[in-house]
Amino acid sequence: MKINFPSLFQTPVHKYNVFFIFGNDVIVFERAIRFLQKKLALPLRVKTEEDLLINSAFQPSLFEENAGPPPLSLISPVTDKVLKALDKMNNNTFILTSEKARTQSKLVTTFSQSSTSLAIAAYASPLVNSEFEFLVGEMNLPVSFKGLLFKAYQNDYMGLLTVLEKIKLYGDVPEAEYGSFLEASSSSDEHSILLHAFLTKDRDKAIHTLSRITSLDIIPLLRNLGRSFQTLFELIPFKGSSNPISWQSLSTPVFFKDQPLYQAGLSRWHGKEVQNLLETLLDLERKVKFSGLTNSQLQNKLIVFLP
Repeated sequence: MKINFPSLFQTPVHKYNVFFIFGNDVIVFERAIRFLQKKLALPLRVKTEEDLLINSAFQPSLFEENAGPPPLSLISPVTDKVLKALDKMNNNTFILTSEKARTQSKLVTTFSQSSTSLAIAAYASPLVNSEFEFLVGEMNLPVSFKGLLFKAYQNDYMGLLTVLEKIKLYGDVPEAEYGSFLEASSSSDEHSILLHAFLTKDRDKAIHTLSRITSLDIIPLLRNLGRSFQTLFELIPFKGSSNPISWQSLSTPVFFKDQPLYQAGLSRWHGKEVQNLLETLLDLERKVKFSGLTNSQLQNKLIVFLP
C-alpha cells in the first residue's frame, strides 16, 4: 500500500511489518520515524543494508529467547539490492528509507503492491491535526489553547516540539500566559542558533544569541544544551576513530540534518570539556530555580567554555 505522509496518522500501522519511507524532505522522514517507533512501541535498532543481505545480524541470539518481541529495525538508506532480502523480512518489523527513490521507482512499486508493507511519501507537509493530537498526547491542554498552538505552529514542527517541552516544564499554563508560548517560535530558532554556536565554539554568535534570551526561556535553553551535549559526550569514543557512528542507536537518536553539526562538535570538543559543561549546566539550572540567577550571570558562566 502507498500513502502520503499526512495519511500515516490515520493508517492502522500494526497491519504492516515493513515501512518504506521515500521522498525529499528529511524533516518529514524524522516525523514519520518518530511516529512509527512510538506507535509500534518497539525498541529501535539500526542496521545497514549489508546486514540484512547477509542476514547474520538478524539471527536471534540464544541469549535473547525470552527478551520479548523483536525490535524495530531501521535501515537507512536502502537501494534496489534490498529487494533481494524481502523473504528475510517476514518475521520482523522494518523501517527502510531512501531519499533517491521516486514514485515510479522499483522500490516504491514493490512496497506499494505488497499487502504487508506500507510505502510512505515523505515530501514537505505542514502539521495536520491528527499529527498534532498525537504529539500533545495526554498533556490535557485546554481546547482553546490547543487550537491556538496548532495555528501558531502548523508550519514549524521543531518549534512545536520545543514549546510542548516548555509547557511540560512549567506545568499548567494560565490563560494570561498563552501569548508567551505562542510566540516561542523565534526563541526556538534562537535555541538552535545557540546550540550551533556552542557545538562549533563560535563565541561571538553565542554572546549575541544569549543576550536575546528571555527569563522564560532560560530553563528550556539549559535543558536543550544539556541533552545535546550529553549526545556529544556519547559520541566522544568515536573521536579520531574510523568506526562509523550508529546515529539512531544513541540514547537520543540524531537524525539526518543534525549529524554534520555533531560531527563538527566532535572535532572541536574533548571529553573533559563536555563533562565540565554538563556539570555547569546542571548547577546553573539549580541556581536559576533557587537563587534567582540573572541572564547576565548566566552568560558569564557559559561563555568561559568558548575561548
